[in-house]
Amino acid sequence: MSAKPEINLFTIGFTQKSAEQFFDTLIKSGVRRVIDTRLNNVSQLAGFAKRKDLEYFLRKIGNIEYVHILDLAPTQDILDDYKKNKGEWEVYEQKFFRINAIAPN
Repeated sequence: MSAKPEINLFTIGFTQKSAEQFFDTLIKSGVRRVIDTRLNNVSQLAGFAKRKDLEYFLRKIGNIEYVHILDLAPTQDILDDYKKNKGEWEVYEQKFFRINAIAPN
């Protein structure tokens, strides 16, 4: 039986970064694939982070694969409760872990 390949998983935000900072961080870190877990990945917050643009820039700038996995995103209800209703992070986290069957640390 062969050993399973090592997988390193990290998170990165984009809202307080320039395109240069965002892509430089990914490239310098040796990222090969970006998994987008955003519920709304066509946001106007940062033009470079909209789905089609992000997919294009990742491939052209860093030869990085782009994958969108909506199943890993929070539901709209969970997101709204946290953002629009100023919910508590701990409640958001518990609901998120529950829908994704993830055990918190």
